Amino acid sequence: MSEFHKKDIEPYRQNLALKQAFVDMGLDLVEVFDDFTPLDLDRENARLQSLLDFIGKYKQYGSREAMELIAGGFCFPPIYPGIDPESDWYRFELWLRGEPTRLTIAEQLTPDIALKNPDDIPEEEMEAELQKLLDAIGETGNGVAVNDDIPARVLYRELLEWLGEKHELGGPFGGGWTYDGCSGFCPGCFQRPWCNSGQDLCWPEDEEAGTMHLIEEVRQYVSASPQSLAMLQASQAKHDEWEAKWEEENKAKQTGPFLDHEGLRQYGGDGDELPF
Repeated sequence: MSEFHKKDIEPYRQNLALKQAFVDMGLDLVEVFDDFTPLDLDRENARLQSLLDFIGKYKQYGSREAMELIAGGFCFPPIYPGIDPESDWYRFELWLRGEPTRLTIAEQLTPDIALKNPDDIPEEEMEAELQKLLDAIGETGNGVAVNDDIPARVLYRELLEWLGEKHELGGPFGGGWTYDGCSGFCPGCFQRPWCNSGQDLCWPEDEEAGTMHLIEEVRQYVSASPQSLAMLQASQAKHDEWEAKWEEENKAKQTGPFLDHEGLRQYGGDGDELPF
């Protein structure tokens, strides 16, 4: 085998060996590592080795307190995603004990909370059932922050979907996740009629519909006026004009490229805020 070929294949061998080391310890790497970079194995291998080294030091010293006092350079578990020191340590120690590091919000609710099909809840009981659910979510250390005046049945249904998603655990008193209900895609959002951004931006779906595009569930409660498309177009024009002016004024500060209007934007400069 040529020296070039040996050098070329070595990162793959190292990667397999590193991952096998976690298997041998009975640790599911996916629980605390979502930063796999198969196109840059040197980077991935360095991070896996860093995590292995941290585990070795932790087993040597036996606790977070000892690690922070004695093991210089080993104060924070190199897990991904890294959220904050408390959450990272909490998930790292759960992981070493073989316990889940992620749970759905539903799994964190107390057993006495009954999740109901919103279609089966009478209208006169809907507000009370929604409040029970919001209170139960709050008791898990998580929260809900959506726009005001959303119909209770609509919000309840959306929350049920969110409750089924897994989230990283932030600590023994809750995960600290807050549901804002925003996907960034206004035409498909249940909050659009009650959201300032949803009423300001004009999308191709609006143009196609000839009016503000609303999902079917929302149309059961509100309807877009025939004038809504013209209002969206006017608002979008003002937004585009303001954005163009901002870009021109800050052009000298930009160090990175702008992506197209339909994509995410990348702004350079010295900490400039996004113009949204």
